Amino acid sequence: MNNILRPEVIWIEGRCYRINDPNTEISALQEHDLYENEITFQDAGDDDSDDDFEITKIDSNRFATSLHVSKHYIGSIIGKKGIMKSRIERDTRTNIKIPKQGEAGDITILGPSVTNVKAARRRINIIVMSSRMKQRPTHFISIPFNNPIVMNNFEIFKQTVLQEVKGIDESLFIRANKLHITIGVMCLMDNEERLQASKLFSEAKDNIIMPLLQDNLPLRIRLKGLSYMNDNPKNIDVLYGNVEDEAGTDILQTIADDLVNYFYKAGFMNNNDYGRDKVKLHVTLLNSKYRSESKSEESHGRKVREKFDGSEILNKFADYDFGVTEITEFHLSQRKTMGPDGYYQPTFVISLNKN
Repeated sequence: MNNILRPEVIWIEGRCYRINDPNTEISALQEHDLYENEITFQDAGDDDSDDDFEITKIDSNRFATSLHVSKHYIGSIIGKKGIMKSRIERDTRTNIKIPKQGEAGDITILGPSVTNVKAARRRINIIVMSSRMKQRPTHFISIPFNNPIVMNNFEIFKQTVLQEVKGIDESLFIRANKLHITIGVMCLMDNEERLQASKLFSEAKDNIIMPLLQDNLPLRIRLKGLSYMNDNPKNIDVLYGNVEDEAGTDILQTIADDLVNYFYKAGFMNNNDYGRDKVKLHVTLLNSKYRSESKSEESHGRKVREKFDGSEILNKFADYDFGVTEITEFHLSQRKTMGPDGYYQPTFVISLNKN
């Protein structure tokens, strides 16, 4: 019932689209306006208030625009035997030119009016968005939590746990120099998408982060106490540290939620991972997926994630204080790629300064 009353929506170029049935084809997506009745393409107006792309008039009855699409999504736009591309062209009365395999370049859309061209572009963007969300994340927005004091206290915690708690393998622990808060994840398939995400991140600093922090710097966050992400402390996948603002504000939570929403509306991020309304702010300490290969079981050639018993750790270290970090940077980080300092390789870094 909840799925019917609250259907899935996605944002493309500042517009909200509703998925009436998540099992239907992408072409069934309909633009949803919160204040007016839904209208068909033929009745759509030419409101470009939310569009930041260029449409060029070629001659008296032809308009054109171009857009970059990663080669990883071209197949979805073309469809089996060209069916999807033909359907978009038919529905929007446009001509879509796609670079051939191995050729570089953008997709070009030609149509008899600005409205037709915009409609085709949005249909393509919906396909890209849908395909993107099926890919494994390549990047994530992170807040480094690897200052020397916190890292040292983490190492003490780790060694004490290994000495006092039986059955805990050392490979379950994250490396100290990788300690971080994850704000949200995304899939960036080529350099152009990474540039677009970096631009969004820079804009977010000016529009979201600094307006909230300008009177609240330095932002000091304490890592204290342990929690876990399932119902049974004897079968844990992730054991994490709790974070709290030393000043007692909710500024970091607000920034995190607003950042996810910002990237969500740009089509790069899902704003409802794990069914939560807010970002779960935490620092992962132990994770079953870190378990060394030699300690992992396999089933049908796949690695099986083996949970661990964290009940004794929780009993002994429930209120462990790892210390305070002054937040100085937000990173657009690459997953599974380390920089020279042992932290995740950054694609873009936001420095929290007023200059």
